[in-house]
Order: sequence, then structure tokens, then C-alpha cells
Amino acid sequence: MKRSFSSQIVLTLCLIFLTMIILSGATQFIYYRASLDLARSELSSVVEAESGVLSFLPASTARNNQQIRIQLNYTARATGKDTIVCDENGVITACSCGLQSCEHLGSQLPTAFLDLAKSSDTGFSAKALLECYDDTRMAAVKLVTDSGGRTGYVIASVPTERILNRMSGSFKINLIVMLMVMLLSIPIVWWIVQRQTNPIKLMTTAARRMAHGQMDVRVPTSSTDTAELNELAVAFNNMSQALAQSERKREEFVANVSHELKTPMTTISGYMDGMLDGTIPPEQQRKYMEIISGEVKRLSRLVRSMLEVSRIQDKGIPAERKRSFDLCQVVGEVLLSFEQKINGKSLNVETDLPDAGAISMADPDAITQVVYNLIDNAVKFCPEKGTLGLRVKEAKGGKYLVSVSNTGPTIPAEELPLVFDRFHKTDKSRSVDRDGWGLGLYIVKTIILAHEEDIYVTSRDGVTEFTFTMPKTAKS
Repeated sequence: MKRSFSSQIVLTLCLIFLTMIILSGATQFIYYRASLDLARSELSSVVEAESGVLSFLPASTARNNQQIRIQLNYTARATGKDTIVCDENGVITACSCGLQSCEHLGSQLPTAFLDLAKSSDTGFSAKALLECYDDTRMAAVKLVTDSGGRTGYVIASVPTERILNRMSGSFKINLIVMLMVMLLSIPIVWWIVQRQTNPIKLMTTAARRMAHGQMDVRVPTSSTDTAELNELAVAFNNMSQALAQSERKREEFVANVSHELKTPMTTISGYMDGMLDGTIPPEQQRKYMEIISGEVKRLSRLVRSMLEVSRIQDKGIPAERKRSFDLCQVVGEVLLSFEQKINGKSLNVETDLPDAGAISMADPDAITQVVYNLIDNAVKFCPEKGTLGLRVKEAKGGKYLVSVSNTGPTIPAEELPLVFDRFHKTDKSRSVDRDGWGLGLYIVKTIILAHEEDIYVTSRDGVTEFTFTMPKTAKS
């Protein structure tokens, strides 16, 4: 399997190489077109100039080919372009080489080439094959008439190889530049790719450490990294932190379960051993069997509560279990079930419920459990002759606020964020709440969140109040 570092370097260098080839090819093409246009312009200028001179020569001079050869030779040396003149039949009568016995004289030029001068003012061919020359040429031709009325052609040409040689030099320069760019690109690409892959390597190392149980590992962020890499590092660190918190909660959960199970299991084991070894006489065994039965029921309630919480967290509240019901009716029915405990502590009950009721859409059994747990918690920690408060009122956003309050000791501010945690108990409540597991408020929060509602607690000036929201539904 290819590693990200090497594959990115190869891919980047290939892209640079491909780009350089495309740029080099485009440059060569542009240079060729420019050279071709320049040669055409220069050759056309030469034939235009020579045609102008020949058309104004006197007839006697025009017939003197020696003077014309001198004129052409002078132009050839000045411009570097070979020039010839031929008659109307394409037979060469004068050449720029300036020799009296020039081998070009008398040669016949192709009719197809001469016809270029008839189709346009100045004809041009990039690959002309002229009988008088051994090579391929770029040539321009123009039809001219002298002062004596004779017609002929003026041709200026240059070897095509000369233009190609220029391009060959340009190609060598482009090749050298391309190689230099590639050589300079290697360390630059290496450095850039290394900067991009180093954070990924750090994350890979951190992930391996996390896989071995080191949940405190973090990936550093840097201002030199890209925004995407920094975002990835932050997301990784958040995930690592969340996993660390989950691991701590798991450890706390195991510790709390072990702690809560230790006392009843010890009690059951001790009493059973006492009855088996005769330490507890037969006439007292029923008393201790009742104690053992109570502890077993407490363990059963713990298991049921934990299973209920797990079910709600995994599956939520099914839609078919939600229906319209009256919150006031639920609060009233639950309150009646606590009548004996309330009278036993001589509590003062204050209620504020709408006369018209409060219709909501939810799982009525689950909300009954919520109200039951909150009232049970309030009655449990309300002192003798204290006040128990129940209130249902409308709120903004189509919601109802359901509140359960009690007088008594104020919960410390540092304890408030923890009251809904699993197995959490304040120090003072452990002696008071012998039969509690610290799951009641956790179940309350789980049910409310499963309904996508909110719950919060306040405790000040000797009054503790739990409040949760419920959706408001129109009466049918």
C-alpha cells in the first residue's frame, strides 16, 4: 500500500512535469508561429521593395540583367534573403548571387508556386520546393510589370532549416529550464508535502496510543498548518477528550455500582452465614429473612431501573407511546399516592395548577415516573412541617413548565451540576436516603431528554426547585 507522503510527492512532481511539457509545447508552437509570421513579413517586404524598383526601371535597364543582378545582390546582402527574378513563364533571368554565370539562371520554377502571386497580392509558401535550390524554403512571390510592359515574378526566399535551427535552440533552452525547474521543485515539494503529512502522522501515532488505552493523548495545532488540518486536529482532540470522559464515567459507574452493591450483598451474605452456622438462633431467623428479602428487593429495583434507563437511551420514546394527556391530572394522581408520607411528616402542600388543565403530548407513563421521582425526592429531603410546592404554568414557545419544590437545606452550588448524575448523592443525603440508589434524578433527566425537552434545578434561600418543560397541545 502506498504511503501518503511518497504518493503525494510523485503525484505533485508528475503534475509539475506535465505542466512544464504543456508550457514548453505551447511556447514552441507560439515561437514557431511568430517565426513564420516574421519570415513571411520580411520576405513580403523584400519582394515588395524589389518589385517597386523593377517596375520603375527604364526599359533599357530592365532588359540589362547584369544591373538587375547587382541590385538583387545588394538587397540579399542587406536583408539576408535570397532573391530571384523570372519571366512570365517562370524561367529565372536574374539571381541575387550576382554571378554572370549563376547556375540558377535558366531554371524553371513550379507553376503552382507562381500561381500564388495570382491569387493574392503577395503569395507565400512555408515549404516551397524550388528547382534552383536543393533545400525546402520559405518563399514569397509577387507578380510585377516593368516600365516596358513586360511581366515577371520576384521571389524572395530563406531556407526553412534556418528557422528550424532557431527553434532547436529555443527547444534546448526550454529543456534546460524545465530540468532546472524540476530539480528545484523536488526539495520544495518534499518540504510542502512533509508539512501536510506530518500532522496526519501525529494523528496516526495518537490514535495508536489511544487504542492502547492512553486517553489523555492530544494532537498539537500549529499556525503554519492549513485551516483544514487544524480543524481535523481540533476534532480529533475533542473526540479524544470525549472518549476520556466516557472512560472516566465508565470507571465511575463500575465503582459506584460496586459500592452500592457491596452493602446489600454483605448484609445478605452475613445473615445467611449466620443462619447456616447457627449464630442466629432459629427463633430469630424470620426477622433476618425479612431483612434479606428487603435487600433482595432493593437489588431488584436497581436492576430494573438500570434496564429502564438503558432501554430509553438506546431506543428513545416510541412514537406510538405518545398521546395527549393532562399534566395537572398526572401531578394530582401522583400527589395522592404520597398522602401517607406527606401526613407522616406534617408537610404543607402548595399547588398552583391551571383550572382548565394543561394538555401535553408525550408518554404519560414516563412523565408519571418523572413526577413520581421528583415528588419522592422532594418529600424525602423536606424537613418536618416543611413546604412541598407543585406548579404547572404556561411558558413561551408553546411549552408548559412543571415545577416541584421543597424547603430544606440548600444544595451547594458546586453540587447542582452533579445532581442528575448516575449514583450521585450529596454527603448529607447518604445518611437520610438509606434506600436510595442515586438513580432517581438520573432516570428523570433521561426521560425528559428522550422527549427532547429540558430540565434544570435551582437551590437558594432554603428552597430547592426542579423544573422541566413539556410541549403544549391544543385540546381535542
